[in-house]
Amino acid sequence: MNNNFKIVLKIIIVIVILLNLPFQKVFSENIENVAASLSATDVQKQQNGKSIYIYNTHQGEEYASQSVKEGSRYLMQLLQNKGYDVNYETTDFELYKTKNHIDYAYSYTVSKKYLNKALSKHGEYDLVIDFHRDSIKKSLSTITVDHKNYAKLMFVVGKGSEHYPAVKKRCEKLSSMLNQKIPKICRGVYIKQSHYNQGTTDNMMLIEVGANQNTFEEVQNSLNILTLVLDEYLSA
Repeated sequence: MNNNFKIVLKIIIVIVILLNLPFQKVFSENIENVAASLSATDVQKQQNGKSIYIYNTHQGEEYASQSVKEGSRYLMQLLQNKGYDVNYETTDFELYKTKNHIDYAYSYTVSKKYLNKALSKHGEYDLVIDFHRDSIKKSLSTITVDHKNYAKLMFVVGKGSEHYPAVKKRCEKLSSMLNQKIPKICRGVYIKQSHYNQGTTDNMMLIEVGANQNTFEEVQNSLNILTLVLDEYLSA
């Protein structure tokens, strides 16, 4: 009787083990497949195949708090979250000018040197952004919509650039798109006689984000809108 009981018990144990092993394996495989699927989706979401280069010719420009360097880094993060491969120039232009006794008037010569380096290493970008801020009164550089303050934006286009027609057209389009999001958030396109390195490569733009009296929160509010517009423009 005892022997029969032991045999039956062993059979039950073997059956339970045989039944459980496949289920555990299938469960494990399903988890791995789901994880792999999520990972692939995440990668696809984070990469759209387009690249952007951001730099600040005048890195010393300040807001009421923070600087244009912090502003451009914030823009970089927003664009990365949209799936863009963003290269942000970290070279200290001001230190380079000081060490090499280069006057402020030649700031664009310095930024062009590193722009060319980036292009040589990476190749053409879908967009190149030279990020600045203006020096005007707070009342002229700020707009309030639904109780939220935004730093006004403006594009600067150099007539001396060989790419002048294309740059002007691009900036006018972006200006219009911005003002469709929030009327008068963009002050338009300011044409000047210089070149601003805009003949160096295709797809360049120089943007003034707010002015010296704007808070960083106001700058961030505007960069959130700018990111939406740039994404729409580059995805068209």
